[in-house]
Amino acid sequence: MRHLIIAFSDQEVAQKIKALLISCGLPVKGVCSTGAQVLQMAALCDDGGVVVCPIRLMDMTAQEVMSLLSDHFDMLVLATPRQQSLIGGLGIFTLVQPSSATAIVESVRKLLATRQLRADDSLDLVRNYRPPGPKSGLETGNSHGRSPEDQKLIEQAKYLLMNRKKISESEAHRYLQKKSMESGIRLVELAKRIMTPV
Repeated sequence: MRHLIIAFSDQEVAQKIKALLISCGLPVKGVCSTGAQVLQMAALCDDGGVVVCPIRLMDMTAQEVMSLLSDHFDMLVLATPRQQSLIGGLGIFTLVQPSSATAIVESVRKLLATRQLRADDSLDLVRNYRPPGPKSGLETGNSHGRSPEDQKLIEQAKYLLMNRKKISESEAHRYLQKKSMESGIRLVELAKRIMTPV
């Protein structure tokens, strides 16, 4: 099982996020205030997980922490609109603040449900991904007559675009729809092309 590590220098913020995620049934491993503590706690998580943190901790930036974590970890960085452009990299996702508790919980759920979005892991992602529930506002397989496998592929392509282009989920969805219409290719076929390593 993948775990959550909450890392904030401000422990009051960390405890609020921890309480929010636990109240939603998410597996919080612990709370840290430094990058070094994150690395120690991450070493105890055999299946990897997700680190939720700001752009900077007391001793390291989020990017420095991410570079030292195993490939089984992703990172959700809560950032201001200005900070969003300052961070990026494989497995690092940003959520612009202020955002709602629901947005934080849904983002964490989605990251927990999949592994890092590496192009060479795309087949594993499709096999291991569990799509979000219907409450997320995303299109579901039933609404467009898609099979669950096709819907998984579309969701994975969206997440890959979010990671590569540093865009939101709705922007990634609009991007896929627009490219699909422009090229005359079905959304599922476009998603397959995006998910296929070059």
